[in-house]
Amino acid sequence: MRIRYLKNTESILGESELIIRDPAAQKGMWRALGPGASPGRLCLEIGCGKGRFIRDMSRKYPQDLWIGAEKISTILARAVKQLDPEIDHNVFLIRQEAGKLGDCFEEGEIDRIYLNFSDPWPKEKHAKRRLTSERFLPLYRRLLSAKGEIRLKTDNDALFAYSLLSLAQGGFRVEEQTDDLHHSPWAKENVMTEYEENFTRMGKAIHYLRAVPI
Repeated sequence: MRIRYLKNTESILGESELIIRDPAAQKGMWRALGPGASPGRLCLEIGCGKGRFIRDMSRKYPQDLWIGAEKISTILARAVKQLDPEIDHNVFLIRQEAGKLGDCFEEGEIDRIYLNFSDPWPKEKHAKRRLTSERFLPLYRRLLSAKGEIRLKTDNDALFAYSLLSLAQGGFRVEEQTDDLHHSPWAKENVMTEYEENFTRMGKAIHYLRAVPI
């Protein structure tokens, strides 16, 4: 998909109070940014895109702290524009790629990782770039808390099948799984992303899973 550049990207990112410019400095201390004296879960969306999902989830679960990670600046700027600093006090965004998240979070610091419609990298030679590959799973295991979990959604059949196998081999147990999320027991609680809404309009079924480290 072609990414449309936002010409005032750097000024948007530079002026936003939602952007954490030095996420490594927050390592082990993210909860201090959370709502109230005793925040709920620390939730990380890897590849937060234009920010609709993290915005809607943070408003639905205001007791939790939400961090959106996105490596592409112009997309991150669009996420900033989705959020309202006067309302979204429990959301922060970082410009970071998945492989370097260990620099930003302490071991066991994250309660939930969301992987929503990640790039499927369909060619086998690019398999290690998939966010559920053996390259990333050990990192997630280190960062997740004792009761932590991964939640994944995708429209891509091959990526879902790959992810199920990779998670099993990488020390995770899949506790929830469906090939048609919108007609499943988890449909009522589901919050859609921009991609998800588009795919659903096209008649595509959405795969979903929840996995925990074992």
